[in-house]
Amino acid sequence: MSKWAGAIVSAMTLLAASNAIACPPPPPGPPPEAGESEASHAARVAAFRAEQDAQHAAWLHDRQVRVWDEAESVFVARIERVGTAELEHLGETPRVTLRPVRSLKGRRYASRFTLRYTEMTSCGPIPSFDALQGAVGDEYVIFVRGGRPRQSSVQQAIALANITDERIGAALDAAP
Repeated sequence: MSKWAGAIVSAMTLLAASNAIACPPPPPGPPPEAGESEASHAARVAAFRAEQDAQHAAWLHDRQVRVWDEAESVFVARIERVGTAELEHLGETPRVTLRPVRSLKGRRYASRFTLRYTEMTSCGPIPSFDALQGAVGDEYVIFVRGGRPRQSSVQQAIALANITDERIGAALDAAP
């Protein structure tokens, strides 16, 4: 019995020390109610999913507001090169090289920098920069905190089409 107890303690210690972030699956939607028609249930499920989508959009917007407030520098950068990097347990993953093109807030930068995934979680690879799915020539709003732009100082890289914060939109409109 003590052999099993030792194995359980070892497994629990390993699990506690793990960097993996638990990512619960999305809720499936409400189950049918007794006597409910298929059409009524389908409408309730559609309303449930629409509310989940609205909550997610609100969360993304709030995150944009937060990263704008926390960032020391915000600028638009264009992808100059797309390549791959090896990530353990995931294989080849995207790596992008960007060059700043317009400053929106804080210090101006001109040097290229590279972004890539750094680790794998149960939710997928992180960090989840929009730019990692981009192509050469695509532009992204880059939020930097803690020095010059590099993997460790970039808080977020958001596609221009995904900007919802009015302050960021106004800065984009005002920038030459």
